[in-house]
Amino acid sequence: MRWILASFALLAACRGSSPPPSARPNTPPPAPSDAGVRATAPPDAGVAVAPEAPAGVERIAVPKDSPASIVRGPDGVAPHIVFMPGLCSNAYAYLLSFPEAARAHGGVVAIDGDQACGDLKDFHSFSWSATLQRKRVEAALAAAGVGKAPGEGFTLVGYSAGASIAELMHQRWPDLFRRLVLIAPPADPSIDRLRTARAVVSMSCSLDVPYRMKQATRSLSAAHVASIYLEMPKCTHGQIADGERVFDEAFDWLDAQGVD
Repeated sequence: MRWILASFALLAACRGSSPPPSARPNTPPPAPSDAGVRATAPPDAGVAVAPEAPAGVERIAVPKDSPASIVRGPDGVAPHIVFMPGLCSNAYAYLLSFPEAARAHGGVVAIDGDQACGDLKDFHSFSWSATLQRKRVEAALAAAGVGKAPGEGFTLVGYSAGASIAELMHQRWPDLFRRLVLIAPPADPSIDRLRTARAVVSMSCSLDVPYRMKQATRSLSAAHVASIYLEMPKCTHGQIADGERVFDEAFDWLDAQGVD
């Protein structure tokens, strides 16, 4: 029942309608139109500069797959961050919660799962195949104009089941997926899978599993993996709260870890 309520809440977020009160707790709220907009000073005194337009989330067609969602970087460059949601989720709705942070850090491409979620047209789940999901990520990135992986590899952001799949993908291809943001996976993050990670952000809603994700950060640090814990306030599983601030902090920290 919980995922059904979450699914209808996410669908409402995508379509702009208000979900019933019982469904709202599992809805990742769209960011306000001016949330996180970064003001820039004019290059010369007295020269007016038009404010930057708010970041937008695009839907892009992917051959033989469901559409992907994308926020492009500040210069229209192709993204190097990949977002994967959980079971019976809609990636577009989540990406609406942090578009400014996504743009400021080079862009994000988000993919939905490859399996249908019952009769819910706009919601999908992932099959547990790292190989399949890598192929789907590459197809989405190609559709977004990414010709090859950047030298520092990609950052994987996974929520719930998406976080567990991100672990599997890193374990299989550690040089391609070197940085991870793991948000409340259904099981404790595997330290053995993550020993080769360049950096890991552990994240949770404050009313979800902060104790597990805090412990994951301690365990990763003990294994000499750069790790930090970040918390989204006053939310439970399936939500994103204060997304612009929290994801901006997560991406800032990952950027600061440098490259090998």
